[in-house]
Amino acid sequence: MKNSIILLILVFGSNLYAQTDSIEKAIIYEKLLAKKIEQAEFSTIWTKWNQTIKKISKYPDLPLDQTGQVHYSFLKEFAGINKEKLFTRILEYLSTNYGLFPSYLYSNLDDGKIILRNSVNLITGDNCNYTSVISIKNEKMLIEFINIGYQTFNNGYYSDGAWIPEKTNNYGINQVYPIILKKPSEWNSDLTLFKTTNEFFNSEIENFSHYVINYDNSNVF
Repeated sequence: MKNSIILLILVFGSNLYAQTDSIEKAIIYEKLLAKKIEQAEFSTIWTKWNQTIKKISKYPDLPLDQTGQVHYSFLKEFAGINKEKLFTRILEYLSTNYGLFPSYLYSNLDDGKIILRNSVNLITGDNCNYTSVISIKNEKMLIEFINIGYQTFNNGYYSDGAWIPEKTNNYGINQVYPIILKKPSEWNSDLTLFKTTNEFFNSEIENFSHYVINYDNSNVF
């Protein structure tokens, strides 16, 4: 009974709609309770995991929706800027920064919707692919990032005299966790991937806002 209470604390002590450090720990603890791993192995993993998280300061939490999928959602307010101006400025931002012209995305001013698929290269060397749904009304905008995944490229190489062709690997962000069940040698790279992903989407929101707010000033000449 005591062990079950500890497991509940680990799970419910964290945000139910986020992939967190507590969720990772609950998964490995559940394996111990189910006798899928021995106490000694559990203790080793637990200690190494805590040391790893301490080194990076904090587990890079991922926001989840009610279905358990990673879902970033940002609501931004822009006092005095109407729906049409917001709509136009975001389309211009996407064209300028990503070459995403109106013919490459869905846009409907009446509905206030812009939907696009984009790919960016992260500092980890991975390409991050995502769908963005932007909902616009007078003086405010809801920006969502969903269907997030990665694409990695492995260059071709020779092995035992044979040429191994280059390979592209595509996988969803939800396939990366739980990290704690992987080899400890893989933890840092996966945690860095999550951290970099968080940084990109938060930075993108700031870039959106800066472009919209400073639009008039940048067009004075």
